[in-house]
Amino acid sequence: MSITITFPNDLAQRLESEALQRQISVEELARTILDRAVARGHDAWSEQNQRRLELIRQSIRQSLTAGEQQELDDLQAALDVRFEDFDAALKSQLELMHSAVE
Repeated sequence: MSITITFPNDLAQRLESEALQRQISVEELARTILDRAVARGHDAWSEQNQRRLELIRQSIRQSLTAGEQQELDDLQAALDVRFEDFDAALKSQLELMHSAVE
């Protein structure tokens, strides 16, 4: 699958500079960075999400301790932050598509 990503000029310039230093293409650099970020983020998030789901199930069956409730609140907040970034990226792409149509 092929995806086209539009970067702000300053980020594109930094990527080009870094790729030049490493003597690789910008595409290869971006692919490497994204692959590492997704792998790290997925592994950590998978564990956190499993714990979040365990606490939710437990809260349905019985009360959570104050510590468990705080942990669940923290994990829910992390989920909110994770979706904020996703939502912002989607909104940005929609705005780009909308402006291209006009």
